[in-house]
Amino acid sequence: MIRHVAVIVFLLCLAPPLPSQAAEKGLFDPQRHMRVDEVRPGMTGYGLSVFRGTAIERFDVQVVSVLRNYNPRRHVVLIRCSGQNLEHTGAVQGMSGSPIFLRDDAGRERMIGAFAYGWALAKDPIAGVQPIEYMLELADRTPLPAPRGGNVGRGARFDVLAAMKPRVDGAAQGPAGSLRRMGTPVLAAGLSPDLLRSYGPDLQRNGVTLLQGGAAAGAETPGDGEIEPGSVVSTPLLTGDAELVANGTCTEVIGDRVFAFGHPFNNEGAISMPLAAGAVHAVVAVLDSSFKIASMGAIRGELQVDETVGVAGQLGPAPEMVPLRVRVRRPGATEPVEYNFRAVRHPRFLPIVAALAMNAALVGDSDLPQYNSVDYDLTLTFENGREVRIRNLDANVNPQELLFSLTLPLTAAAENPFDRVLPTRIEGVLNITADSRQAQIHSVQLPKTRFRPGDRIDAFVTYRPFRAAEAHLPIAIDLPRDLPDGTYSLVIGDWTRHLRDEATAKPFRFTAENVEQVFEILQDLVGVRHNAIYVRLLRQADGVAVGRVAMDLLPSSRRQVLLGAGRSNVTPYVSSSVQVIPTDFVMNGSTDFTIQGERRAKVEAPPATRPAG
Repeated sequence: MIRHVAVIVFLLCLAPPLPSQAAEKGLFDPQRHMRVDEVRPGMTGYGLSVFRGTAIERFDVQVVSVLRNYNPRRHVVLIRCSGQNLEHTGAVQGMSGSPIFLRDDAGRERMIGAFAYGWALAKDPIAGVQPIEYMLELADRTPLPAPRGGNVGRGARFDVLAAMKPRVDGAAQGPAGSLRRMGTPVLAAGLSPDLLRSYGPDLQRNGVTLLQGGAAAGAETPGDGEIEPGSVVSTPLLTGDAELVANGTCTEVIGDRVFAFGHPFNNEGAISMPLAAGAVHAVVAVLDSSFKIASMGAIRGELQVDETVGVAGQLGPAPEMVPLRVRVRRPGATEPVEYNFRAVRHPRFLPIVAALAMNAALVGDSDLPQYNSVDYDLTLTFENGREVRIRNLDANVNPQELLFSLTLPLTAAAENPFDRVLPTRIEGVLNITADSRQAQIHSVQLPKTRFRPGDRIDAFVTYRPFRAAEAHLPIAIDLPRDLPDGTYSLVIGDWTRHLRDEATAKPFRFTAENVEQVFEILQDLVGVRHNAIYVRLLRQADGVAVGRVAMDLLPSSRRQVLLGAGRSNVTPYVSSSVQVIPTDFVMNGSTDFTIQGERRAKVEAPPATRPAG
């Protein structure tokens, strides 16, 4: 008998634990938390959130229904809210994460989950609750790893220019009239309404709603309380001379683990962003979706996970932000004005907020002069020790187009398949003048259209500077000495035409096979001067590139051998030579010529003039 008992005990030890035993080993506590399968329509309870200052207040809830499989294999509890003026405001952006408690049959009040979903333009305060059992699973996720080595992803190919294609999948909300996740309000301070209108869509595509607000108001609303269920949680995207702070509500704290929002921030997976306390200034009721105006308090830790069911993090040390310093000299000023910011080290938010901060410094207290030129020198230092320096001139600038040069390196360095490389520092100088150093190319004159190999072509570019008389620029073009007899295309134009033609003629120049090449391409791209004329002679389709190694003027036999080698990184291309002619103006326009190369050319053709297109 004793032997039989021992065998039974041994078999029980091998058996998997019962569901209740397994739950007790995790963070789910059946004495405090409720599973969605326990929920029935008509159950009542309450929620916790902050509506003014830092005081956590109750509002009443009643279960309407359970929406099965609202998300794949995930249910949502539908509730009706009352109290705290919710009958007037409806669901409020910034309440995301507010913990909801329901009374069970034994009279216990247990947490079912987080206030997370609502309807736009709803007439009743009905909301969706993300079950807490799903949110607590975030504690098992792996934090963001340390930076990877440069060999990660070898064998892949990355088109650096394609890295700037707009991301449009971040904030999909479903058809009009559907239950949707609450927006994450991002309150802006120190930024003009025009800037918010310009950059709002970029942030909206990444799952947040940009709102005009203000910075923290000091002792009046300190926001430095503890992070606890129902309290404000804030995440700074930008601090310093301008601020962007995302706000939501804490759902649960277990030990040093924090769970919030009940829906994704940007659905990024593993992240590393500062986690702070906060305070509410006011709740603004609007027809579309009401929202909280809140400000950030003391930083308390780090957000580490961002998934469909919510965000999670840990109290303790906070991650570093990226310092951004820029000095701006405006027309008539004797000294430049220095602006200082700190930007979140997030691969998708960082390019947007860095461009927004630089734009805020560029505009300052007033818009740019109607007619202007901006001479800029920016240095981006990255965590792998590489630097990208951007020096250029633009005229009559659109600030967003101007800052493309800044966002391209940040995006490509973070979004390549080899290594996620983020910056450690951004700094620079912007010199603004109240004159437009811009010119339009009207025409180009060649002395003839037939040339011998090695000839020097003395051409003339006719251009008109902004609000000035026409001028002429002589340019010298040296033809290659080994130029075979034939017909060739000669293009004389601005930097945009040059870049477009370069991408068409030599696409391999913009395709990287490792992270080192990503930075080489970035430096090539930002090194294209805008105040220059580019002369391109297109030759035959006789070039082959292996990776980014170009081999011009190959004999056809060798070219066919390389092209038939079965390698994915072998690219045929048209050989070309380019000459860069610096100018004092940002040139616009281009023109094309067809010229004849003849070793025995004797007949002089009449001068050829082409208007610029």
